[in-house]
Amino acid sequence: MIVSKPKIGTLFSVGLFITIAFAAFIYGLTQIQSATDRSWWYLLVYTSGPIGFVVLVKILFSIKTVKVSKEKFEVKFPFKLSRYAFGGKEIDHWFHTSIKTYGGLYEELTIKLTSGKQLALSKQENTEYDKMLNYMKKKFKRLQK
Repeated sequence: MIVSKPKIGTLFSVGLFITIAFAAFIYGLTQIQSATDRSWWYLLVYTSGPIGFVVLVKILFSIKTVKVSKEKFEVKFPFKLSRYAFGGKEIDHWFHTSIKTYGGLYEELTIKLTSGKQLALSKQENTEYDKMLNYMKKKFKRLQK
């Protein structure tokens, strides 16, 4: 059985960014009242708060856990309070993408289902990525595009 979860390091770094954004928002709110020139403080408040909130919501709703065993996949979204399961016969096709970036190599595995849903896992954000990729190459080689 393969269980792919979000990496702790990724969650930590995004959490740190969100903490800094909300700290800047709160600091800006406290400084607006005593400032003589409020335009910069308004800019800080109106940018850091919404950016932190949007990133927080996006990250929380994209966290997923994928369990794979015997050609059965189960995807669980804890913050959406939803899950879906599918079998190997429901896979339309899958592909592996590698992009060379300045910081290294970005790799992503995308599985497209016949129902139109898609599941994407990246090496930088998910554990057991290599096992998932090897499993897909071994079991579903004919569906690779």
